[in-house]
Amino acid sequence: MYTPTFEDGLPTTDVVGLENRPHQIGELAEKFGITLRTIRFYEERGLIKPRRASARVRLYDLAEVGRLGLIVACRRYGLGVDEIADLLTVRDRDGIAAYRPHLIAALAARRDAMRTEIREAELRLADLDHWLGEIEQSL
Repeated sequence: MYTPTFEDGLPTTDVVGLENRPHQIGELAEKFGITLRTIRFYEERGLIKPRRASARVRLYDLAEVGRLGLIVACRRYGLGVDEIADLLTVRDRDGIAAYRPHLIAALAARRDAMRTEIREAELRLADLDHWLGEIEQSL
């Protein structure tokens, strides 16, 4: 599983140990721990734009690998594809400095949602423990 490392707050590509050369889709799927179909889906959505060596061969330079790393990291932390697309649009249009506040806001909102999910799961777990206790006492 791909675990991102960060430099200046952004996922780096060096964590996956890739050389500075074009990479094929299979290499990236293996390095990032995702399926070929997932990478193709990101391409279909316009999130990544490989160049084509032929009709069947996609090649990704390090800039696209970096984009894929950001996408994979954002998905890992629960951001939706549409939200990631919006973030990448801001980054492409306005640059990294303008994009960072948007990324911070998206990640902070996701963190808050995760904390709420955890609290709700803890309450359900306590209810389940209580119910199990009642069942066990009735035996």
